[in-house]
Amino acid sequence: MKKENEMKTYFLAIVALLFVASCNTKTKNKVEGTDAQEAAAGTGEQLVVDTQASSIHWIGSKVGGSHHGTIGIKSGELAVNGQDVASGSFVVDMNAIVNEDLTDKKMNEMLVGHLKSEDFFDVAKYPESAFIITKIEAAANASDSVTHLVSGNLKLKDVEKNITFGAKVTKEGDMYKAVTVPFTIDRTQWNVKYGSKTLFADLKENIVNDNIELQITIVAKAAQVK
Repeated sequence: MKKENEMKTYFLAIVALLFVASCNTKTKNKVEGTDAQEAAAGTGEQLVVDTQASSIHWIGSKVGGSHHGTIGIKSGELAVNGQDVASGSFVVDMNAIVNEDLTDKKMNEMLVGHLKSEDFFDVAKYPESAFIITKIEAAANASDSVTHLVSGNLKLKDVEKNITFGAKVTKEGDMYKAVTVPFTIDRTQWNVKYGSKTLFADLKENIVNDNIELQITIVAKAAQVK
Protein backbone atom coordinates (compact mmCIF):
# COMPACT_ATOMS: atom_id res chain seq x y z
CA MET A 1 0.00 0.00 0.00
CA LYS A 2 2.85 2.37 0.87
CA LYS A 3 4.53 1.72 -2.47
CA GLU A 4 1.21 2.24 -4.27
CA ASN A 5 0.72 5.59 -2.52
CA GLU A 6 4.27 6.66 -3.39
CA MET A 7 3.72 5.82 -7.05
CA LYS A 8 0.43 7.73 -7.07
CA THR A 9 2.13 10.78 -5.54
CA TYR A 10 4.97 10.55 -8.07
CA PHE A 11 2.51 10.30 -10.93
CA LEU A 12 0.76 13.46 -9.80
CA ALA A 13 4.11 15.23 -9.50
CA ILE A 14 5.64 14.33 -12.86
CA VAL A 15 2.62 15.39 -14.86
CA ALA A 16 2.83 18.89 -13.40
CA LEU A 17 4.79 20.52 -16.19
CA LEU A 18 7.68 22.88 -15.62
CA PHE A 19 6.93 26.33 -17.04
CA VAL A 20 3.09 26.17 -16.91
CA ALA A 21 0.75 28.79 -15.51
CA SER A 22 -1.71 27.63 -12.86
CA CYS A 23 -5.04 26.30 -14.11
CA ASN A 24 -6.75 28.01 -11.17
CA THR A 25 -5.48 31.55 -11.80
CA LYS A 26 -5.87 34.03 -14.59
CA THR A 27 -3.27 33.75 -17.35
CA LYS A 28 -0.71 36.50 -16.83
CA ASN A 29 0.35 38.68 -19.75
CA LYS A 30 -0.11 36.06 -22.47
CA VAL A 31 2.28 36.60 -25.39
CA GLU A 32 2.26 34.84 -28.76
CA GLY A 33 5.32 33.44 -30.43
CA THR A 34 5.79 34.78 -33.96
CA ASP A 35 8.44 34.34 -36.65
CA ALA A 36 12.02 34.90 -35.47
CA GLN A 37 13.48 38.35 -36.26
CA GLU A 38 16.95 39.76 -36.89
CA ALA A 39 18.97 40.35 -33.73
CA ALA A 40 19.32 43.95 -32.56
CA ALA A 41 22.54 45.41 -33.98
CA GLY A 42 23.08 48.23 -31.47
CA THR A 43 26.58 48.70 -30.09
CA GLY A 44 28.00 50.27 -26.95
CA GLU A 45 29.76 49.40 -23.71
CA GLN A 46 29.99 45.64 -23.37
CA LEU A 47 28.58 44.15 -20.17
CA VAL A 48 28.73 40.55 -18.96
CA VAL A 49 25.71 38.84 -17.42
CA ASP A 50 26.23 37.86 -13.78
CA THR A 51 25.08 34.23 -13.91
CA GLN A 52 24.89 33.92 -10.11
CA ALA A 53 22.53 36.89 -9.77
CA SER A 54 20.46 36.08 -12.89
CA SER A 55 17.80 33.39 -13.25
CA ILE A 56 14.44 32.37 -14.68
CA HIS A 57 11.60 31.68 -12.26
CA TRP A 58 8.98 29.16 -13.36
CA ILE A 59 5.57 28.04 -12.13
CA GLY A 60 4.11 24.72 -13.22
CA SER A 61 0.68 23.21 -12.62
CA LYS A 62 -2.05 20.83 -13.67
CA VAL A 63 -5.53 20.19 -12.36
CA GLY A 64 -5.17 19.80 -8.60
CA GLY A 65 -1.55 20.81 -8.09
CA SER A 66 1.37 23.11 -8.90
CA HIS A 67 5.16 23.36 -8.61
CA HIS A 68 7.68 26.18 -8.88
CA GLY A 69 11.42 26.73 -9.11
CA THR A 70 14.22 28.25 -11.17
CA ILE A 71 16.48 27.60 -14.15
CA GLY A 72 20.02 28.92 -14.27
CA ILE A 73 21.57 31.31 -16.76
CA LYS A 74 24.78 29.92 -18.28
CA SER A 75 26.20 33.04 -19.95
CA GLY A 76 25.21 36.32 -21.57
CA GLU A 77 26.16 39.83 -22.60
CA LEU A 78 24.60 43.25 -23.16
CA ALA A 79 25.66 46.33 -25.11
CA VAL A 80 24.59 49.62 -23.51
CA ASN A 81 24.68 53.30 -24.43
CA GLY A 82 24.36 55.42 -21.31
CA GLN A 83 21.06 54.38 -19.72
CA ASP A 84 19.87 52.40 -22.76
CA VAL A 85 20.35 48.74 -23.59
CA ALA A 86 21.18 48.47 -27.31
CA SER A 87 21.45 44.70 -27.83
CA GLY A 88 22.20 41.50 -26.00
CA SER A 89 21.57 37.82 -25.46
CA PHE A 90 21.81 35.10 -22.84
CA VAL A 91 22.07 31.31 -22.75
CA VAL A 92 19.90 29.18 -20.46
CA ASP A 93 21.37 26.06 -18.84
CA MET A 94 18.63 23.44 -19.18
CA ASN A 95 20.58 21.11 -16.89
CA ALA A 96 20.10 23.68 -14.11
CA ILE A 97 16.39 23.03 -13.61
CA VAL A 98 15.54 23.31 -9.89
CA ASN A 99 12.29 22.53 -8.10
CA GLU A 100 11.76 24.55 -4.92
CA ASP A 101 8.54 23.16 -3.42
CA LEU A 102 8.98 19.37 -3.20
CA THR A 103 10.71 18.75 0.13
CA ASP A 104 11.03 14.99 -0.32
CA LYS A 105 14.44 14.51 -1.97
CA LYS A 106 13.43 11.41 -3.93
CA MET A 107 10.26 13.00 -5.25
CA ASN A 108 12.14 16.17 -6.15
CA GLU A 109 14.78 14.26 -8.09
CA MET A 110 12.19 12.15 -9.90
CA LEU A 111 10.21 15.21 -10.98
CA VAL A 112 13.26 17.12 -12.22
CA GLY A 113 14.59 14.01 -13.96
CA HIS A 114 11.33 13.53 -15.82
CA LEU A 115 11.21 17.18 -16.85
CA LYS A 116 14.68 16.76 -18.35
CA SER A 117 13.57 13.68 -20.30
CA GLU A 118 12.30 13.40 -23.88
CA ASP A 119 8.73 13.76 -22.60
CA PHE A 120 9.43 17.39 -21.83
CA PHE A 121 12.62 19.33 -22.67
CA ASP A 122 14.92 16.51 -23.87
CA VAL A 123 17.90 18.09 -22.13
CA ALA A 124 20.33 15.42 -23.32
CA LYS A 125 19.68 16.55 -26.90
CA TYR A 126 19.02 20.23 -26.15
CA PRO A 127 21.18 21.19 -23.12
CA GLU A 128 20.86 24.90 -23.83
CA SER A 129 18.12 27.38 -24.65
CA ALA A 130 18.71 31.00 -25.65
CA PHE A 131 17.18 34.46 -25.85
CA ILE A 132 18.43 37.11 -28.29
CA ILE A 133 17.15 40.69 -28.11
CA THR A 134 15.67 41.91 -31.40
CA LYS A 135 14.21 45.19 -30.13
CA ILE A 136 14.02 47.15 -26.87
CA GLU A 137 12.21 50.45 -26.41
CA ALA A 138 10.91 52.68 -23.63
CA ALA A 139 7.35 51.84 -22.61
CA ALA A 140 4.78 54.35 -23.78
CA ASN A 141 3.04 54.13 -20.40
CA ALA A 142 5.84 53.44 -17.93
CA SER A 143 4.98 52.12 -14.47
CA ASP A 144 6.73 50.87 -11.35
CA SER A 145 7.02 47.41 -12.91
CA VAL A 146 7.46 48.22 -16.62
CA THR A 147 9.91 50.77 -18.03
CA HIS A 148 10.65 49.02 -21.35
CA LEU A 149 9.16 46.63 -23.88
CA VAL A 150 11.57 43.89 -24.89
CA SER A 151 11.28 41.73 -28.01
CA GLY A 152 13.54 38.80 -28.70
CA ASN A 153 13.92 35.35 -30.19
CA LEU A 154 13.38 32.57 -27.66
CA LYS A 155 14.98 29.31 -28.75
CA LEU A 156 13.70 26.26 -26.89
CA LYS A 157 14.40 22.73 -28.10
CA ASP A 158 14.42 22.94 -31.93
CA VAL A 159 12.13 25.97 -32.25
CA GLU A 160 12.94 29.70 -32.32
CA LYS A 161 10.14 32.27 -32.05
CA ASN A 162 9.92 35.99 -31.31
CA ILE A 163 8.11 37.18 -28.19
CA THR A 164 7.52 40.59 -26.55
CA PHE A 165 7.09 41.36 -22.84
CA GLY A 166 7.38 44.20 -20.35
CA ALA A 167 10.39 44.66 -18.07
CA LYS A 168 11.76 47.06 -15.51
CA VAL A 169 15.31 48.10 -16.44
CA THR A 170 17.38 49.92 -13.82
CA LYS A 171 20.99 51.08 -13.48
CA GLU A 172 22.90 51.30 -10.21
CA GLY A 173 26.50 52.36 -10.61
CA ASP A 174 28.02 50.05 -13.22
CA MET A 175 25.30 47.41 -12.83
CA TYR A 176 22.22 47.02 -15.02
CA LYS A 177 19.25 44.95 -13.89
CA ALA A 178 16.23 43.86 -15.91
CA VAL A 179 13.26 42.12 -14.28
CA THR A 180 10.37 41.07 -16.50
CA VAL A 181 6.75 41.03 -15.45
CA PRO A 182 5.42 37.46 -15.13
CA PHE A 183 4.29 36.40 -18.62
CA THR A 184 3.03 33.28 -20.31
CA ILE A 185 3.62 31.57 -23.64
CA ASP A 186 2.02 28.54 -25.26
CA ARG A 187 4.58 25.78 -24.70
CA THR A 188 3.26 23.73 -27.63
CA GLN A 189 4.62 26.39 -29.99
CA TRP A 190 8.08 25.19 -28.89
CA ASN A 191 7.24 21.47 -29.25
CA VAL A 192 6.73 20.88 -25.52
CA LYS A 193 3.61 18.77 -25.98
CA TYR A 194 3.37 16.39 -23.02
CA GLY A 195 -0.14 16.29 -21.55
CA SER A 196 -1.55 19.02 -23.78
CA LYS A 197 -5.35 19.03 -23.89
CA THR A 198 -5.11 20.89 -27.20
CA LEU A 199 -3.13 18.10 -28.87
CA PHE A 200 -4.27 14.95 -27.08
CA ALA A 201 -7.78 13.65 -26.33
CA ASP A 202 -8.99 11.67 -23.28
CA LEU A 203 -6.30 12.89 -20.88
CA LYS A 204 -8.88 13.47 -18.12
CA GLU A 205 -7.09 14.46 -14.87
CA ASN A 206 -3.69 14.27 -16.59
CA ILE A 207 -4.25 17.47 -18.59
CA VAL A 208 -1.41 19.97 -18.34
CA ASN A 209 -2.10 23.62 -19.13
CA ASP A 210 -0.55 24.71 -22.44
CA ASN A 211 0.52 28.05 -20.94
CA ILE A 212 4.03 28.54 -19.57
CA GLU A 213 4.59 31.20 -16.90
CA LEU A 214 8.03 32.79 -16.67
CA GLN A 215 9.71 35.68 -14.91
CA ILE A 216 13.26 36.52 -15.97
CA THR A 217 15.88 38.43 -13.97
CA ILE A 218 19.07 39.51 -15.73
CA VAL A 219 21.91 41.34 -13.96
CA ALA A 220 24.89 42.55 -16.00
CA LYS A 221 27.97 44.65 -15.35
CA ALA A 222 31.31 45.52 -16.88
CA ALA A 223 33.73 42.62 -17.11
CA GLN A 224 36.50 42.64 -14.55
CA VAL A 225 39.90 43.33 -16.09
CA LYS A 226 42.44 40.68 -15.09
